[in-house]
Amino acid sequence: MRSLRNIRVFAAAVLPFALPSLPAWAEEAGAGGQGGLPQFDVSQYPAEIFWLVVTFALLYLLMAGVALPRVARTQESRKKIIASEIEAARAANDAAIATVATVEKSLGEARAKAQASVSAMIAEVNEESTARQAEQERALSRSLHSAEAEIAVMREAALKEIRGCVADLAAAVVGKILGSRERAGA
Repeated sequence: MRSLRNIRVFAAAVLPFALPSLPAWAEEAGAGGQGGLPQFDVSQYPAEIFWLVVTFALLYLLMAGVALPRVARTQESRKKIIASEIEAARAANDAAIATVATVEKSLGEARAKAQASVSAMIAEVNEESTARQAEQERALSRSLHSAEAEIAVMREAALKEIRGCVADLAAAVVGKILGSRERAGA
């Protein structure tokens, strides 16, 4: 890009000085045949124009018949390849979207199953806990009733024993009181 710019600058600087001298070079070429530029010889213009037209026509035919059809075929094949790749990418994208949807659905179902399973386990554990608690309460109630019954039996036994002791003590006290009166009266 920079070299093309340099060439333009050079041409712009040199051409204004070279153009005025072109007719002089052409006259020198026609006059003595020495020096000068043959392409500026006016007598050779018809031949130069003929070969210019022939060369241009041949290049045009080569470009139109050989190069441009190849370029057009290459462009068409590239368009087809790009279109097929875009279609393949769309199909892959659609497949990926469908796969993501399937995976998300499966994950949702798995989460729902897991939640249901966890809820069932919690309910089962709560039931077992409630059952154990009720059984423990019944066992504690039975133990409490049996302990109360044992306490009642022990109380009754203690009361009987105390009554027996009280009766013995009362008899002993009465016996001492009566025995001390007998001694006092005698």
